[in-house]
Amino acid sequence: MAKAKRGRTEKTLGGRIIMAKRDYQNDYPSVTQILSVLRKIGLEMWFKYNTIEYTNTESKRGKEVGSEIHTAIQEYIETGKTDFETAYPDEVGMALKSFALFRQEHPEIQILRCEQALTSEKYKYNGTIDVISIDSIGDWKSGKCDKDDKPKIYPEHIYQVGGYVYLWNEVHNTNIEKAWITVIAKDKVAYNYYELSEREIQESFNDVFLSCLKIYNYQRRK
Repeated sequence: MAKAKRGRTEKTLGGRIIMAKRDYQNDYPSVTQILSVLRKIGLEMWFKYNTIEYTNTESKRGKEVGSEIHTAIQEYIETGKTDFETAYPDEVGMALKSFALFRQEHPEIQILRCEQALTSEKYKYNGTIDVISIDSIGDWKSGKCDKDDKPKIYPEHIYQVGGYVYLWNEVHNTNIEKAWITVIAKDKVAYNYYELSEREIQESFNDVFLSCLKIYNYQRRK
């Protein structure tokens, strides 16, 4: 399972170096940057009722843990190994167990590729797609269950994967109409799985994602 390491280093995957920041060779915004224009009420309340020092520390830790969980899952998919070295062995190890449960209960999802960085020239945005299966696009998230049985799926997760579906279809001239989100728990062995219908993908992209893109571009011009 996940092993502890000292500090943070570049992560190796199948002989390749996985960098924290991707170079898309353009100045287009990413999917996550575009959706940052949305208000996140729960996050705002968390910042309101905690100190700056605490929220900064926990935010930094959460981003690092989430990044390492993504890399550990990718390594597990591509190599079948679970000896990923990490500074956060408890969270990453638990997430790998949660991921193994998801794979066990959803054998119908046949993963073809992981971590595909693409650019939409039609709408001028970038995105890295977590999972491409035979007939669908998938997105991993990591989260905590806390007192619940499963980690939560939030609306912005749906908007995000909608952007990825349209991105993939544009670049590869395909017509994928299915997508799913899996939130992997890092505090217990559990996950939350949600499938998007074709209509939900279309509405999330046209009504929300493109609106956010317009707002983001407007704010950047100003």
